[in-house]
Amino acid sequence: MQNRDMAFYTIKEAIREGLRLKLSLADGEYVVEPHVLGRNRRGKTLLRAWQLSGPRSDDTPWKVFDLDRIQHAVENGGRFDHPRPGYRAHDPHMTGGIIERV
Repeated sequence: MQNRDMAFYTIKEAIREGLRLKLSLADGEYVVEPHVLGRNRRGKTLLRAWQLSGPRSDDTPWKVFDLDRIQHAVENGGRFDHPRPGYRAHDPHMTGGIIERV
């Protein structure tokens, strides 16, 4: 399992650089385009990302991931150069503050 701080900085850098990530969670692996890293009102660190693939594929590609549940985060070699449709710079889940955003 990856150190939580390392996952935090990997995600933060991926948002800055427009890099796709592979996230490992208990329910499987996800490939995402990370858009917003922030905290909710209770101080939990969250990631808002556009899901490209993963075990929970449904009609809503926007997902919110709890960083405490991410076991591993690595760059997967892909890039993205613009926000996805529906992107909101002031994400309503991040009431505790935005750390990094596209």
